[in-house]
Amino acid sequence: MPELPEVETVIKELKPALTGKTIEQVEVLWHKTFRALSPVSLSGQTIKSIGRKGKYIIFTLSGGYIIVHLRMTGQLLFSVNGNDRKHLRLIFHFSDGNKLYFKDVRKFGRVYYTQNKQDILRNVGTDALSPQMSAERFSSLLKSSRMNVKAFLLSQKFISGLGNIYVDESLFRAAIHPASVAQKISAAKGKKLFAEIRFVLNFAVQHMGSTISDYRDAFGEQGGAQHFFQVYQRTGLPCFICGKEIKKIKLAGRGTHFCPACQKKYN
Repeated sequence: MPELPEVETVIKELKPALTGKTIEQVEVLWHKTFRALSPVSLSGQTIKSIGRKGKYIIFTLSGGYIIVHLRMTGQLLFSVNGNDRKHLRLIFHFSDGNKLYFKDVRKFGRVYYTQNKQDILRNVGTDALSPQMSAERFSSLLKSSRMNVKAFLLSQKFISGLGNIYVDESLFRAAIHPASVAQKISAAKGKKLFAEIRFVLNFAVQHMGSTISDYRDAFGEQGGAQHFFQVYQRTGLPCFICGKEIKKIKLAGRGTHFCPACQKKYN
């Protein structure tokens, strides 16, 4: 599933390509992909800016918002593979002849059109890279939760943008076992985790995200951050720090990778 770094990469590429363009029409090829929450026509609207909250891509229009969640296999491709209609679910046609394609193998991705962003984003927590999320605030949120820290970070209600890959990588760098109870993690350790989350996410953004299977950037290219994983998808391989075998368990409904020697459990 595309997480914050993959979404941020797509946005950085789409901003110069799409800002100022006028939508001519939206061609919906899979009815569940697109959900219109506004009666105002999209035709003739101009893209004013493109941003993000967590894993949600936000197109600010002259008369509303388009909000995209790629989910597991969604791809936004700008004028790439236009003749390949396999897994194509939606096409944005622009007045200058350019197109933005939404492809989605598993059909879980969604594109919303609304007049009010909060219709979609009201339950999404502060973005993990937002200046509004400080180390102190993050540590305080940890202290308020009895969830295990893996579930806490995946929930999107407290801090948004993290998924399975970068949660595992961040917890490893912070030396915290993923089954640790969030509120049992000390304030100092919580601040350490926050710093590692920021490092891991920014590092992945610099490397254009991680391509495990379906992720591609806005021009169809793979990311490169997967070449630097410390624990994710390294089950049975030696830990880069201590040499012990990387383990995998199921936690919060997700496959979870960690080093049993390096990562301390707080409960």
